[in-house]
Amino acid sequence: MAKISTILSYIRDMAPESATQPDFEDNVGLLVGSEAGSTVKVLLCLDCTEAVVAEAEKLGAKLIISHHPVIFRSFRRVTDEDPVGRTVLAAARAGITVYSAHTNLDFCNGGINDCVARIAGLENARAMEVIDGIAVGRIGEVNTTVGELAKGLADACGDRHVRIVGDAKTPLRRVAIINGGAGSLEYVKLAAELGADCYATADVPHHVLLYAARSGMNLIVMQHYAMERVYLSELAERLTEYAVKDGSDAEFIVSKTETDPVLQEDL
Repeated sequence: MAKISTILSYIRDMAPESATQPDFEDNVGLLVGSEAGSTVKVLLCLDCTEAVVAEAEKLGAKLIISHHPVIFRSFRRVTDEDPVGRTVLAAARAGITVYSAHTNLDFCNGGINDCVARIAGLENARAMEVIDGIAVGRIGEVNTTVGELAKGLADACGDRHVRIVGDAKTPLRRVAIINGGAGSLEYVKLAAELGADCYATADVPHHVLLYAARSGMNLIVMQHYAMERVYLSELAERLTEYAVKDGSDAEFIVSKTETDPVLQEDL
């Protein structure tokens, strides 16, 4: 059995809780339960839901590490009247600890941004900007087209609904990437200022799509879930390396229960 506190020291070393996205009200760290106790199995997920808690309980895992915070915005009561309350109550009843590593895991060295940049084939990948020591996004050189890059990302991430703003045949030389919900106009403009001829991210609102189309910036718009879930197997490998080095028998398991809330079907 491995101490929960020891396992959490691994993820904290990888992605320090203090290194969250600047100017963003994030909620990372221990969110449900206690660091006391031990476990052999640790369940990894993007979103901690009731189904994931049930999966952990069935596996005998006393620790869940999620990417998105199970408690994101503050609330005044925990009841079974809403999904978040039901999830927190289910974890508490089962004696399961929930720890969340969000934007600190996005931008850390070897984190989700680096994973997606590698999948995209970025060469000489570096941060789009560094704020208070935090490396936000990645930008690097490529030799491909918009369509080829979009297809490569779609295939690697299992995303059936990647969208393109621009011409799929357009050749690319420099690409900027931020995983997840980074579809703000600020980031599209930053990518352009850095000389990128394409920006890949998720959660892009209509007015930003329109701006990109009118300004000539190529966009690759992915599903948030797919763009980040792809990292979980790598996270399991990295945490396993920590455990092996530490002489721990902790086993890191990627959830098989959670699904994309967006229907991935052709209608």
